Amino acid sequence: MRKIDKWVIQAVLAVFALIWLYPLVQSVIKSLEINGFGNYLAVIRHPKVNYFLVVFNSFFIAVCTTLIVGLLATLAAYAFSKMQFKLKNVLFYSLVACLAIPATAVMSPLFFTAKTLGITNSYPGVILPLVAFNAPFMLLILKNYFDSIPNAILEAGMIDGASSLRMYRTIMIPLGVPAIINIAVLTFIYSWNDYIIPLLLIRDEKMYTVTLATQFFTGTTSQTPEMVAQLYAALILMTIPSIIVYMFGQNALKSGLTAGAVKS
Repeated sequence: MRKIDKWVIQAVLAVFALIWLYPLVQSVIKSLEINGFGNYLAVIRHPKVNYFLVVFNSFFIAVCTTLIVGLLATLAAYAFSKMQFKLKNVLFYSLVACLAIPATAVMSPLFFTAKTLGITNSYPGVILPLVAFNAPFMLLILKNYFDSIPNAILEAGMIDGASSLRMYRTIMIPLGVPAIINIAVLTFIYSWNDYIIPLLLIRDEKMYTVTLATQFFTGTTSQTPEMVAQLYAALILMTIPSIIVYMFGQNALKSGLTAGAVKS
């Protein structure tokens, strides 16, 4: 029965793998139609799209968002996990409740606020909302992981005279590396793939991200087969960086997803 169960599980996983791989394989095939790899060169040399500038914009925004979220989430997770203060649970669950608010629900106030502050068509105008939408989920992951770190380690640090900030630097951060890498990978991918916030706050073509640049490969009235092939090629090219980041962080991502599942 165990062998049969194993075969059934493997068969089910194989079916799901095929379902997920089919669109990717079809995208690659479509991107090579008509002109083959010439479609990829056409995307890079497109007269209306500075491919390298678009990639730089997305990379800069994603990296800055990842760094800020990492700093804020680690500090907040440390406080909520290991410190005692008034309204601790109220504040934590209020932040977690923000996960239920989608970006589309606050588009009007978000645009009004960014326009009032004069940060539309700028890196801060995109980075700050991305930080706000990503931080609560990353905080939840990190807090669960920090909860699994024994309090005895911190108590030993307190006996040695270590301050809270020093214990954060020398104990929580080193022990929390798997979860921190996990949230870094997730934040980078979410920021790289985000479409709503750049669409709302960016009008200058020089500030376009990879998600916005794809509109140059879609016709307003009709699309030729060459345009369709170039669109798929653009999607493949602009997905590669996030795939590379995921591949380098996949081990930490797997371990981080189960962070806090078992408390020490």
